[in-house]
Amino acid sequence: MQGFYSEADCRIDEFQALISEQLVKADVPFADRIECNIPVYEDNTIDRALGDPDTRVLLMAEWANVLGHLSGAVALKGAIRDLEALDLATAIFEKIIEEERAQSSGGDHFGERGANDRIWNSLQKLCLRDPAVFARYFASPAIAAVSQAWLGPWWQMTTQANLVRPGGRRRFATGTITLVS
Repeated sequence: MQGFYSEADCRIDEFQALISEQLVKADVPFADRIECNIPVYEDNTIDRALGDPDTRVLLMAEWANVLGHLSGAVALKGAIRDLEALDLATAIFEKIIEEERAQSSGGDHFGERGANDRIWNSLQKLCLRDPAVFARYFASPAIAAVSQAWLGPWWQMTTQANLVRPGGRRRFATGTITLVS
């Protein structure tokens, strides 16, 4: 069994056929609409579906199917409603960035030091700074449900805050790959 793909494994005609597939409403009955081949779920639809245990399972199965076999993306409108928590967390992240810059720590693999900002292990740093804001920031039932739909019931959360500025020069020839399981 081969563990990696090689150039010989690439089939442009198969790739073209895959990206040419059109998502149809019958494939995503819970979606409120389809935009650019991505199913869009509104907050009231999500709330109703997640509120009933049987319907929740069906919605999560739909999300898993979309992510794994169809367009590969879902849009959850209104999944985070506590906008004040977003603002508070942003302010904390900005303060952490200032402090880490002053200590010449941090760093980023998208550009030269100082071109961009990254908070390594921002999940822990936010929690230690303000546990209440942390809890509010990560309290979305919809985000938890779509994560569980894709990763299973033992999914774990990890975050890295990245602020990549336009025009920043990349330091490496490769990008970032984040694996979560």
